[in-house]
Amino acid sequence: MENEKRNFIAFNWHAFWLALAQTFADKNTVLPGLILFAGGTQLEIGFLTSIMIGIPLLSQLLFASYLTRKPLKKHFLLLGIYMRVLAFAGVVLSLSSLESSNPNFIIYSVFAWMFLFSISGAFAGVSYTDILGKSITGETRKRFFVFRQFLSSLGVLISALVVRFILRELEYPQNYIIMFSAASALLFIATFGFLMIKERPSEIKESPESLLTILRSIPSIIKKDGNLRNLVISVNLLAISFTLVPFYVSLVKSNFTLDKTTIGNFLLLQIIGMIISNLFWMKLTKLKGFKGIFKITIILYALLPIIALLFASFFSMEYFGIVFLVVGASISAYKISGESILIEISNEHNRPLYTGIYGTFNLTMSIFPLIIGLLLSQLGFYIIFSVSSLLTISALYFLRKMECPIDKIAK
Repeated sequence: MENEKRNFIAFNWHAFWLALAQTFADKNTVLPGLILFAGGTQLEIGFLTSIMIGIPLLSQLLFASYLTRKPLKKHFLLLGIYMRVLAFAGVVLSLSSLESSNPNFIIYSVFAWMFLFSISGAFAGVSYTDILGKSITGETRKRFFVFRQFLSSLGVLISALVVRFILRELEYPQNYIIMFSAASALLFIATFGFLMIKERPSEIKESPESLLTILRSIPSIIKKDGNLRNLVISVNLLAISFTLVPFYVSLVKSNFTLDKTTIGNFLLLQIIGMIISNLFWMKLTKLKGFKGIFKITIILYALLPIIALLFASFFSMEYFGIVFLVVGASISAYKISGESILIEISNEHNRPLYTGIYGTFNLTMSIFPLIIGLLLSQLGFYIIFSVSSLLTISALYFLRKMECPIDKIAK
């Protein structure tokens, strides 16, 4: 019990400082803004989004097959995070270089550093999920996910105010140099929490399976486990609208005038949406469980593309900030429910493998940003956003067939 309390504090320390760090390099506002200010296009935003979202998911299975054989994963977790610290520092180095006036140099170097950031994040993510699953259990786990989201929301609010000030007062690239320097430093501080963790060794099979054997077993695992299968399908459909979020910045640019102050305002509104909605999620988790919150997540993400189109077409840019309030609420709901369900439907023996399968089969997150970047110039925002909304809402059918063990009331 004492170890669980210690680990509860350790994971929440990491969550708070990670939230501070991530806001300085937010993938929905700050990074698309960096690409646009450097002279990039919608296609390049799509490519960057695929790197940030797709690479971690595609590489998780490879890391999971390796980490499944390791009883202790804490040092692998730390290694992955230290590599992410290096990636943020690399962006600073690129922006500070003598060639920073060359737009292509900046764009492609950001791609390279974010690839390192993403693939090391996948390595750390498998370890994180496994350690969390065996360190915090039962009702304490439900309380942890809600409290973690509260701390994260508080952290991102603080850093969002700072980011907004930096974007407003400083010019490119000085503003981005400061923000990525802060992100690197804060992420390093976040690792102190994991140094506190007392990890219990996992039980490992006497004859670990090879990667090839694991790959061959995946179809039968997905066929046998309806919960995993329905979760993968639901998340893929949800991801269609989830990956649209960075393109809301492009939608603003195509309809209004985009400047550095606007990006800071959108980021701040996104954070406010996360914090306000978290008060509702705390109550609803007790009533509806993780599955109920995930249902709300699907509905919110399905509505977002339509809301974005309406505000871009019939309102001034000042009102478009409401879209990012809803984005914040959607992100908060997804962070509470998505990972929680994965942990609940798995166990200590299969959790690293399930994490890898879950990530690898989230194909929509991997390729859809690139498809959007290619099709937007051909079909326009109205068709892409409308079709995405319809596909996402269909995820409710598969969610209804899923059972989340800890949820006493799950509708």
